[in-house]
Amino acid sequence: MTAVVWCNGTLVAQLLSLDPTDRGLLLGDGLFETLAVFNHMPIWQRDHLARLAAGAALLGIDCDLSLIESAVASVLGEAAHPHGILRITLTRGPGVRGLAADGKSPSLLVTLAPWSAGTLFTPVKLTTSPIRRNETSPASRLKTLSYADNILAAREAAAAGGDDALFLNGKGEIAATTIANLFILRNGRLATPPESAGILPGIARKTLMALTDAEERPIAPADLLQADAVFLTNSLRLVRPVHALDGTALNRDDAAVARVFEKLCQSIAEESGIDPRKADAL
Repeated sequence: MTAVVWCNGTLVAQLLSLDPTDRGLLLGDGLFETLAVFNHMPIWQRDHLARLAAGAALLGIDCDLSLIESAVASVLGEAAHPHGILRITLTRGPGVRGLAADGKSPSLLVTLAPWSAGTLFTPVKLTTSPIRRNETSPASRLKTLSYADNILAAREAAAAGGDDALFLNGKGEIAATTIANLFILRNGRLATPPESAGILPGIARKTLMALTDAEERPIAPADLLQADAVFLTNSLRLVRPVHALDGTALNRDDAAVARVFEKLCQSIAEESGIDPRKADAL
């Protein structure tokens, strides 16, 4: 499946022409959401759009949800395959110089890329990043275009042989990884860091918390070593067990984590009509 692109009202079949004053391009002044699509159904779309709208309101960016929904429908209508990866990007749009300047009008980009189930439930090795997550910043809880810290941490992790980087916050507590929320399982109880730890409140995280009795609480690095299992969640990879941290093997109750994975897969099957583990078979 080739990518399908919608930009500011038009389906695009060639390279985009970008306004050189767009604040998303120049300053990372914008937000994005990434959704899995199964059977032409954007999974957890309502929650993703609600998070986008809330972030846009905080940043003072106009967010026309009806336009976004129409753009998503247009893109999905062009899809040659029932499964894909949908990205919605919203920027403040073109504007004059100055950090506090307004944009002329928001820019909206919606793209659909091919889906691959290759990372579903694959084990992860984490390395702790020296970069700290700023839990005092509202941006730590938004899915902004400003991903420099995440990129640097991910590249450092890859250079060290890791699959993802773990962020601590300014208090030395566990926050999240570059692309996922973190859960621990101990004595049959699930726990995940609270939003106050400086995390992006993930949609897969939210869904899993509604399906289980997981609690939000501060988590220390030592808690990962003492846990019965550690795993990550996000909207595309769903659940991935963590098998090592900084070269130290962690406890692996993968059977318990698999039961958590099953809950998310069942939730998606109820919404889309297909289990994501079977998506590539179509």
